[in-house]
Amino acid sequence: MLVLALVYVDALTEGMILAEDLLTPTGRFVLAAGAAIQAEQLPLLRTWGVIEANIDEASLDDEYDQHQELIAEYTKRAETLLNRRFALNDLEQEPVATLYRHAARFFAVKLQRGWEPPAFPEVPTSINLADLPAPLSVPHLLRGDVDVVSLPTVYTHIVELLDEPNSSSTQIAKVISKDASLTVRMLRLVNSPMYGFSGKIDSVSRAVSLLGTNELTTLALGITVVRQFENFHSAQLNMESFWRHSIRCGLFAKTLAGHLGDNSVEKYFTGGLLHDIGRLVMLDRMPLQYSGAVAKARQEQLPMYRAEQDCLKTDHSIIGKLLAEKWRLSPALIRMIGSHHSPRLARYSLEACVVHIADMFAHACCHEPLLLIEIPKLELQAWTETGLSTELIAPTIQQVEKEFKEIVQIFFGNTKTEESSVG
Repeated sequence: MLVLALVYVDALTEGMILAEDLLTPTGRFVLAAGAAIQAEQLPLLRTWGVIEANIDEASLDDEYDQHQELIAEYTKRAETLLNRRFALNDLEQEPVATLYRHAARFFAVKLQRGWEPPAFPEVPTSINLADLPAPLSVPHLLRGDVDVVSLPTVYTHIVELLDEPNSSSTQIAKVISKDASLTVRMLRLVNSPMYGFSGKIDSVSRAVSLLGTNELTTLALGITVVRQFENFHSAQLNMESFWRHSIRCGLFAKTLAGHLGDNSVEKYFTGGLLHDIGRLVMLDRMPLQYSGAVAKARQEQLPMYRAEQDCLKTDHSIIGKLLAEKWRLSPALIRMIGSHHSPRLARYSLEACVVHIADMFAHACCHEPLLLIEIPKLELQAWTETGLSTELIAPTIQQVEKEFKEIVQIFFGNTKTEESSVG
């Protein structure tokens, strides 16, 4: 009876026998079952995006055994890190089981290369919620006389132009071009591996012609909002970790949407980038009250949005949704921001489901000192509604990590690109 072993591509060696047909993540046929892997094929497998292969266990050699012995210690450490983080999820159910397996491998390789995970905040001593000020009402949180909830001026001008029936892409390009900082970041983003254009794009008007007015406007929104919050500080939240997670979530959302054949990937990137924006409003307007919600979440191992609801009578997704409506963002972005923890509230729209999944994947594939150790629970119906395949999880992780560092640098410069995380 044939016994199979699932082997990662970096552990494949010459002479191993395929137990099943080998396909790329996109379904492209590579090698037939029964074929012996040749030395010259190994680099090609990586180029084609092959992550792992089912190998006839009888063909595994001493080199493979040695490789497994070397990685075993690091895999055990990685699983120790992840077991607490996945506490809210069922490791026996897909796609969580596959995500956990690939995340464990991902962290094991990082550990083997010398990475050391940063410590998460300790669980605080009990906080008496009665001693804290009463939470602010939602209208008070979103009062427009505070800069943190005011739409950036340049984006306001762009929206006004879009509302005019006779406006042109040239006019919008001119508005963006007048903002030097926005223009620089916009062009660096469009020229990044996130798009992979063959030639250099050196003007906003050229970017508009390639991406389209709505798509470039969506990117402009993401850049200007992030820029507006660049100097925001919070005693509760590590802001570098917050933005790294937000960018990773945007990249996961964009990549997953691409797998689904949606060409409007800019809206998914921006939706993922801004999904937690309501949290910054809450931290800015009622930091003391928010500390009580953080304490409750850590002590009771609650999802952060649940602790917010219990302590503050609202949560960051609701505040984010209302802020997005105040800013007159598109219905798709409103669904992504407002339903990223509960996609059922958006009737499992594709946008809400994708950002919900992207948020969970982004938490699973980074180990940074955010508010909580636990990864948010994946709503399995959201996964089912998208039609995504578990075979896409590993290549998606690889694609996001390939793009991540450069995108972080585009948004924040050198100060946010150090190896403080697995990114």
